[in-house]
Amino acid sequence: MRDDDGIISGDEIRPGLPSLSQLAHHTIQLPLSDDGIDLGPITLGERIGRAGHYGFLYAIVGHPHALKLIHLARSGPPSVVRQVCGYRLIEPFSDEIPTVKILASHCGSDKEASYLVVENVHHGRWADRDVVEAPNALGERERAAARRLYDNLAERGIVAVDCHKDNLFFFDGSTGNLRAGILDHDYIFGMKDIATLPQRIVKRMFTLAGPVGSPAWSTLDRAVKGRTISAKEFMEVFYQTKIAI
Repeated sequence: MRDDDGIISGDEIRPGLPSLSQLAHHTIQLPLSDDGIDLGPITLGERIGRAGHYGFLYAIVGHPHALKLIHLARSGPPSVVRQVCGYRLIEPFSDEIPTVKILASHCGSDKEASYLVVENVHHGRWADRDVVEAPNALGERERAAARRLYDNLAERGIVAVDCHKDNLFFFDGSTGNLRAGILDHDYIFGMKDIATLPQRIVKRMFTLAGPVGSPAWSTLDRAVKGRTISAKEFMEVFYQTKIAI
């Protein structure tokens, strides 16, 4: 549905549409967020990066505090729920586990847009921190920063299966050391919850872990089956798989 002002809304921005990849420089009207926030008409800037597993990322024109609008065009509404839950899980440890804030989110349906709006890591609290998003390659300093991030997750009983370089950002810490933060906080769970996850989520996690029988795949298999494994051991294997290679 397109109103008299040319604003795209309703069925035209539901998940699954090929046109979701072509919304740059268009104005859209999203459903109310799950917290009841009316975002009003939003003009999208350029698309950011490649198409992700869930959908497409856009800059938001005129809102420097919010960089990305994420349409979950491929995997549907459950992905919004998982990302929001992942953020809420690590939010209490924001000093030790930096992450971008979710400003608004909505878990729609097959006929209604699902989305996330997150803060811009180049403005606000991140200004003047020399933030680098998803670097092309990781040097020694970046790998060391990612190692500290992985260790901080594990110390709090939290595990992540998809914290590769494209889902991380790096910035200058207060003492001049390089720190790593989580740009895409999806597939992050409490270690104790792994064995209770729905099958559709587990299936995707095994895909993220790599080939059948690989160290990460085998480690995840043990955790899913409820076998004894610590968060530290889990994250060490995934560090070697996602970062050290």
